[in-house]
Amino acid sequence: MPLYMTQFAYTPEAWAALTRSPEDRSEPLRGLLENMGGRLVSFYNSFGEYDGLVIFEAPDE
Repeated sequence: MPLYMTQFAYTPEAWAALTRSPEDRSEPLRGLLENMGGRLVSFYNSFGEYDGLVIFEAPDE
């Protein structure tokens, strides 16, 4: 399967929700990717323009 990388940024509302109730956001993403036939490889938080980076495998069809 091809390997993909994407960056993401949380909305102000998402930051507020995570501040109120912290949780591991990689788990919902892992489930979504597995339902699509893919696999989560890495999930990173970062500083700057983007809040994080995800590396995953997914079918190319």
